[in-house]
Amino acid sequence: MHKFTFILLLLTSSFSYADQLIVEAFYDKDTRLINVHLAETVSLVTTYDLSAPDRFKEKLSEGLSSEPTIAQKQAKKRILALGNEIQSQLISAYEGSLKAMQYEITKLPAVVFNNGQQVIYGENDVNKAIKIYYEKVGK
Repeated sequence: MHKFTFILLLLTSSFSYADQLIVEAFYDKDTRLINVHLAETVSLVTTYDLSAPDRFKEKLSEGLSSEPTIAQKQAKKRILALGNEIQSQLISAYEGSLKAMQYEITKLPAVVFNNGQQVIYGENDVNKAIKIYYEKVGK
């Protein structure tokens, strides 16, 4: 009986996951997203800060010498000291930019639905963007 209940729960949870709206919201240091947590109650929401690569570069170059050859040695030493951690930081910093290129985002903020199925530009309220999306698709 317990096996049957577990399998039934597993199946129903995977169906509800498959039906769940996938939302990706893009912003930068000059824009701000609101109501993200509210939107997460009805959809899977991922946010991407397109300012992250600049912050990553700033952090990596912080305190380096103004002399190029010295700065290059310092940067190399810093990168080696970070080891594998720098790879995850790099991926994290550029993930949003790569997604934005994939979706051909032209303006911020942008809210993308179901892996590029539709994009709503200029709406920083993620929950409101979801309502607009549902109005457009007729749900």
